[in-house]
Amino acid sequence: MVNLLQLLHKGRPALARPDSLRRVRVDVPDEPMTTDAVFLVLRRIRTPLVVLVGTFALMTFGLSVMPGTVENPEPLGVFDAFYVISYTGLTIGYGEVPHPYSYAQRMWVTLTIYVSVLAWSYSLAVLLAIAQERTFRDSIALQRFSRRVRRLQSPFVLVVGYGQAGEAVCRALEDQGREFVVLDSDAGRVEQLALDGYTSDVPAFAASGRDPRMLGMAGLGHDQCEAVLALTDSDETNLSIVMSVNLLRPELMVIARSSDREHAQQMHDFAADVIINPFDRYGAYLVMALRRPAGFRLASWLMSPRGTGLPHKLEHLTDGHWVVCADGDFGVEVTRDLESAGLDVVLVDPVDGRPDVTDAVGFIAGAESDIVNMAMAAHARIENDQLFIAVRQNSSINQAPLRAFDADSVFVPTELLAREAVARITSPNYWSFIDHVLHEDDDWDERIMDEIVEVVGHETPASSRVDMEFHSAPAAVRWMRSRELTVGDILRDPDDRGTRLAAYPAVLVRDGRRIFTPALDLPLREGDGLLLLGREADLLVVRSTLFHDSAVEYVATGREVATAWIFRQVQRWRWAAQERRGA
Repeated sequence: MVNLLQLLHKGRPALARPDSLRRVRVDVPDEPMTTDAVFLVLRRIRTPLVVLVGTFALMTFGLSVMPGTVENPEPLGVFDAFYVISYTGLTIGYGEVPHPYSYAQRMWVTLTIYVSVLAWSYSLAVLLAIAQERTFRDSIALQRFSRRVRRLQSPFVLVVGYGQAGEAVCRALEDQGREFVVLDSDAGRVEQLALDGYTSDVPAFAASGRDPRMLGMAGLGHDQCEAVLALTDSDETNLSIVMSVNLLRPELMVIARSSDREHAQQMHDFAADVIINPFDRYGAYLVMALRRPAGFRLASWLMSPRGTGLPHKLEHLTDGHWVVCADGDFGVEVTRDLESAGLDVVLVDPVDGRPDVTDAVGFIAGAESDIVNMAMAAHARIENDQLFIAVRQNSSINQAPLRAFDADSVFVPTELLAREAVARITSPNYWSFIDHVLHEDDDWDERIMDEIVEVVGHETPASSRVDMEFHSAPAAVRWMRSRELTVGDILRDPDDRGTRLAAYPAVLVRDGRRIFTPALDLPLREGDGLLLLGREADLLVVRSTLFHDSAVEYVATGREVATAWIFRQVQRWRWAAQERRGA
């Protein structure tokens, strides 16, 4: 069955506080206190350079004072000596110029060859040693990373933390064709990113997100940066990122991970757009499944992978005794949420052995070890085969065994973080609809679910936003400037007006205000944005209709209009003449 609870998730939006913090405009720092690679090399090769220059100067001076032959008794001039020493010390030599040398001159040139070999060997050894130093390699990598970030020309997301949650977010962003930059304090994770099979070369660097200068180099101050995700394992680091974004780039969206309520409140004070505490939310969704099954069912269906069937009702999830066998913050948070709903809950430490679940209606295996969780869940199922079993999954490598176990719910914190974060960034209107579902009453949710299923079917629908702008809906805009076009009109089949396309209007955005499930007879206006849920093929038909004048006129009036412009004008002239004669 579908793992419902791992798919339903909701963050904690922070209240807008435009005047809550005094701040002055400060440029985002993007130059960390580090030495440029060129200057680092120049500083380290000062001694080799002195040796080389001294060697060439000494050999040039010595050759210029060596006596010549009987035929040419004068020593070589300084320029000729420098010329000979240059090609002797740098190449294999070009012979004796400008005339044959004396034995003294030849001995000096021979000495020059050996001395220059030693000088160059020493200099090259120093350069190779520099190339092996971590400081030099980090400096080169940092400059390369900074250049790549500066050259980004399309909107991107800054992801700080490349653990399981960060990787899941990056996968989802790549699937949607979005660019992203990764920052992580663990160099091993950054190196692993290059081996994870992304289709593009992702800019990434190993550094702490606590340093605002590194955030600046990673793109915090870039004009194309559209959001920052703080997904590290440290709540304090995530809080530091939220503070930096709020003070330096308050206009950016920031989504932060938190496992501690105190840190979450501090992030809230700095107006984080979304604070996701997966441990805290999991218990709340269990309570929602218990108290509001229709809303839970609809929301979990909408957030399932595309094509997933409508979940079954959780009929056996009823009030009664619950057992939570978990360690750490997870057990405390889940128990607190269940108790706040008036449920009878017992929290058991996994080290105390297998708990008694014979009289329980629900069991949550939430240890930090997947093996322990599966063992406890298997024993619970043997003791009580009617038990609702939820299992916490900590590592993706155990996904297949857990799927084979077929638990009623598998809680995957990384997937919860990734799904909500990506949904809020890439499709805020779709997430707003799900959020509205979570806050409506069960009767409304059940009615909307029946309407969507009747139009779209039992599989999770695709979503598409239609903007009533001239560049994206030219024919519809031309029609609306003089006549009426309703929401229901654009959902008609352009080949058969009486047939409704498999598309459901979920959200209408007008003048910055959202209208959920707008009526089909609501007239559209230029500038409106409409979020549709439906089958992909039918959503493409809707988009195609908005580009063709004849199709728009047919779905709006029922008149079959010629495709060519000149024939449409002739038709309209005839219709106008008929109306005048009828009058």
